[in-house]
Amino acid sequence: MTTLTVLPSGKSYDVAAGQSLLAALQSVGEPIKTKCGGGAKCEACHVMVPEGRKSLSKIQRAENEKLDGMVGVASASRLACQAILGEEAVTVQLL
Repeated sequence: MTTLTVLPSGKSYDVAAGQSLLAALQSVGEPIKTKCGGGAKCEACHVMVPEGRKSLSKIQRAENEKLDGMVGVASASRLACQAILGEEAVTVQLL
């Protein structure tokens, strides 16, 4: 288990490590968008990760290519469908 804090609500949840941020956010009822169902084909699940980025899986090619073509991307940007939770606490800002 790991702690997932969601901004702007500030709510924290205990969620299972090893699942995507998208799955974790959906499991706790947070309003996260997805159009492609988690295939890194859209940008609807774009989130910022201000804390705990090192606990997430490394950015793979499909996610990197999608992020490269998006507007408003920063170093804290991730696609929630591609970022897999590790054991350390993570803070996510929904956009």
